[in-house]
Amino acid sequence: MAPPPPHAVTREVVLSGHMRLSSYTRVLQDFGLISWCLIVASVIAAVCMCYTRCTPAWRNFMVTFFYAALYFVASPTAILVNKILMKDMGFHYPVLVSSLGQATTMVLAAAAVHVFSVAPLKEGRRVSFTTYIVLGAASALAMVLGQFPYLYLTVAFIQMLKSFSPAYMVVLLYVLRIEYPSRRTVLIVLGLCLSAALASAGEVNFHLVGILFMVSASISDAMRLVLSQWLLKNLKLNPIEALYYTSPITCLWLVAALAFEWPSLARERGWRIGAEHPLMLMASGVSGFFVNITGSLLVKRTSSMTLKTMTMARNAGLVLFSAVCMGETITALECCGYTLLLVFFIAYTFSPKESLTRSQQPSSSEDHADPHESAPLQPLNMPESPIDEDGPLAPPKPHTTIKV
Repeated sequence: MAPPPPHAVTREVVLSGHMRLSSYTRVLQDFGLISWCLIVASVIAAVCMCYTRCTPAWRNFMVTFFYAALYFVASPTAILVNKILMKDMGFHYPVLVSSLGQATTMVLAAAAVHVFSVAPLKEGRRVSFTTYIVLGAASALAMVLGQFPYLYLTVAFIQMLKSFSPAYMVVLLYVLRIEYPSRRTVLIVLGLCLSAALASAGEVNFHLVGILFMVSASISDAMRLVLSQWLLKNLKLNPIEALYYTSPITCLWLVAALAFEWPSLARERGWRIGAEHPLMLMASGVSGFFVNITGSLLVKRTSSMTLKTMTMARNAGLVLFSAVCMGETITALECCGYTLLLVFFIAYTFSPKESLTRSQQPSSSEDHADPHESAPLQPLNMPESPIDEDGPLAPPKPHTTIKV
């Protein structure tokens, strides 16, 4: 099968249609900007009033819920802005658009550190440079490789393949010894994956190159989230500090990838579109920064797996809400799959987190390991969570570096 013409379909266009963002855009336009500003201001005032009168436990929950709400707004906004830029305005350069978000993140993170002194550089200097290189490469690969499957595979098949991203994360968390998910968590995650695959079931157009691109992009994204969790939770980096170290390296990887887009950019003189719509380019960069910072805040507050499952649940909720309240048409298979996905997400949210630490895994080989060999991905500090159900947490090992 010959692939369709380049840039015929982009990830942002597909995601925008998949989440029915056009319906929500119409609602925003109908209400008007002033009305929505008043609604948002009223909600923020009510939340602040409740926060001052709540118990510490409820305050902790409200902070987590606030980070999740910010991420839920930031991600669809970035998708919609990039969709308008690339499809409606004809700026068909996804790698360059991704670079705008990372470059804006790099500049704003540097300003937050050096100008406003929001996040002092402490723990980040103790992380090996190799870790930042791998994390930057994984982030860049996830952005770049995620565009190519749309040239070879049907949208339905791509969504089915993307549904198994949490399964890759379970494997990486275990292999890199960051977490040992319990059997219950593994079963719930598999239920989430199968439910999402059921909702996206459609024409299967097998193309080896497209499948390799999609699997590579999913594994790269899973690696990005897992390493981000290791930096933010295990090593206790501030989210701004983590972005300060990782975004420049991600930019360098994306600049290398721009070599593949440069011929078409020069041939089509794509920079003219950017010169005609500078505010749209700025909006794309700022929205990319907000996705990065809100995602980092949520990973630090919860975990990388929670972020991934919340993203899947958000997409399912948007589709079901648009069908019930806005008259969007969905199939019975989509309704069944997304409903099951929300059920498994609720089960994941309220199930006790029984992830085991490295010290609780029975292993005879580790008892006789070389004492001079560095243990990969061993947390530098004790986590903030209390003692696990199955036993105490392992004591921290200082000055431990990641081994990829």
